[in-house]
Amino acid sequence: MGKVLRIYDIGKKKFLRKCEAKIFPNVITGIHTQGNRIYVTDVQESVHFATFIAADNKIVVFADDTTNAWITCSTMLDYDTTVYGDKFGNLSIVRLPAEISAEVDDDPSGNKLAFEKGYLQGAPHRLQHLAEFHVGETITSVHKTSLVAGGREVILYTTLLGKIGVLIPFVSKEDVDFFQSLEMHMRTASPPLCGRDHIAFRGCYTPVRNIVDGDLCEMFNVIPIEKRRGIAEDLDRSVGELAKKMEDLRNRAAF
Repeated sequence: MGKVLRIYDIGKKKFLRKCEAKIFPNVITGIHTQGNRIYVTDVQESVHFATFIAADNKIVVFADDTTNAWITCSTMLDYDTTVYGDKFGNLSIVRLPAEISAEVDDDPSGNKLAFEKGYLQGAPHRLQHLAEFHVGETITSVHKTSLVAGGREVILYTTLLGKIGVLIPFVSKEDVDFFQSLEMHMRTASPPLCGRDHIAFRGCYTPVRNIVDGDLCEMFNVIPIEKRRGIAEDLDRSVGELAKKMEDLRNRAAF
């Protein structure tokens, strides 16, 4: 309800208000839970990690983000990691450091959390940014799912203008190096029509980090054959091997 987070218990005839917290800055846009941990996204102040202390019957925020984000959607990737999209078209993945997560879980009474001093008018701890990517359209939903039976889990997102996109995790360092090299070559072989720098676009609000632009890599199949041969030669592969590599990645994860 606005900036108020409430926990209800089930009574015989109606819900009973058990706990209430008025500690969030603006308007709550999303809530996810796992155990006693609560993941709350704010309309303007990004994501907050909180925990419910049953002994004191109160909610305490123990970690928040370093960057303001106008969040429209979010989902949990694991116990410590969350991905969110904002209204300016940015996808971000943030994670709570493992040592802080263990410290919070090792304090069941919540005494240390309750009296920890906030840092710079925020929570005592900060989330780490693992990945950043500018999509270019307002992101309306984001989910962790598997698109094919037996396939690896991916991050699926949709946008206001109807785009459906997928973030596929790499499983080997070899794949990371290959696609980063291909992306680097494609930036010069297939520049944007309007002349804007590719890195400047994908890092429009925050510098792009740890995400390879698959749309740009897919342009390899439509550029002139001379450029394809030049890129393949630089990567010590044949043109067919490059196309097969991208096709295999799609087939294993998406379609």
